[in-house]
Amino acid sequence: MRISTPIRAILATSLALLFTVSVLAHTALKEAVPADGTAVKVAPAHIDLLFNGPVRLIKLELMGVGHEMPTSFEANDEAMANFRLETPGMHPGAFTVNWAVIGADGHTVTNSYSFTVDPNAP
Repeated sequence: MRISTPIRAILATSLALLFTVSVLAHTALKEAVPADGTAVKVAPAHIDLLFNGPVRLIKLELMGVGHEMPTSFEANDEAMANFRLETPGMHPGAFTVNWAVIGADGHTVTNSYSFTVDPNAP
């Protein structure tokens, strides 16, 4: 059985729209400062997280080698797209930021990224 060209076009358009809607529905981290995989010369006084829409930040851990570093993170019910978290006491070394958010669709998204504080970084 052959499918006519107009039917194929309608099916292709429908699939493209479904894919676009499902991609837009998911929460994602658009930008982080310091950025993933970067090396910075000076320990940052804060971490900035920018998401693709309002989210509730429910977890943030700043992990140094073998231990958690202090941050100003406190879970709350306010949904925002931008978060700035103070990071007192950072020092040279490798760090991983572990985060979890609840998006507008109600789904929990968890992820992490890493950066390095290296006074000799270019």
